[in-house]
Amino acid sequence: MTAEELHSWTGHVRYTPRYGGKENTSDVWALELAPKTSLASGVNSIRGTERERFAYNGGEVIIYACGDIPDGRWVAWVGPWHMVHGMFYEPEWEANDFIKTLARVQWTDTPEGMTAAPGRRFNLQRATYFLPVAGVGNLQVEPKNLAFAQVPSWRGMSTPAGEVWRVSSVEGPKHESLMLVTETAVVTLDPCDVPRKGQPGVAPLAGTDAMATGADFLTKVKSVTWGA
Repeated sequence: MTAEELHSWTGHVRYTPRYGGKENTSDVWALELAPKTSLASGVNSIRGTERERFAYNGGEVIIYACGDIPDGRWVAWVGPWHMVHGMFYEPEWEANDFIKTLARVQWTDTPEGMTAAPGRRFNLQRATYFLPVAGVGNLQVEPKNLAFAQVPSWRGMSTPAGEVWRVSSVEGPKHESLMLVTETAVVTLDPCDVPRKGQPGVAPLAGTDAMATGADFLTKVKSVTWGA
C-alpha cells in the first residue's frame, strides 16, 4: 500500500448530549473527516461556489453554495493536515451554525490524523474510519466499544493483530464480509476490486477469490489500534 493510498481515507463522527438529550434527530450531530487534500474533490462533487472564508481555531472555515442543492451549503474547517466538513440546510446554514456544531467537540489535528474529544457535555455515539485498499476492498474501522458490527461468539482465525471471521450481512442486500477484531478496534473488510489512482472502475471480486485475497491481507496486518 502506497503513502498516497493511505491518505485516501474518510471518517464519520456522530455525537449526542450527555445530559438532557431528547430521542430525536435534533439532538444528534454528525460531521465527516478527510485529509485536507480532499477539499477540491469535495467542492467538485457538490459543484460548489465559495461564499465565505475566515480563520478559526488554527485553520480556515470555508462555506460553499451547492450547485445542485439550492437550500444547502457545504462547510469545511480545514486544518494544517485534515478537514472536518458537513452539509447544512436553510435556515441553519450560516457560519455561526457551523461553528456551534463544530465547537461541541474538541478537534485536534495532527500529521497522524484528526481526533475528536466530546468532553463533559457530549458523548461520541459513533466514530468510523473508511479506507479503500487497491485490489483488496473497502475497510471500515470502528472503536471496539462503539462498534455497530456484532462480533461473533465463536472463535475466529488467529492473526498477529487479533481474530478474523467471515460474516454475513444482517441488513440490506445479502453479502459476506471479513471481520478482524483487535483489543481496541473492529475492522470490517468488504472485498471488491478497488483500482489504483488513474484506473477506472470498481467491481466485485469473484466470491472465493475475494475472500481469499481479503483474508490474506488481514493476516498480514500487524496491529490495529484505536486511540488518540
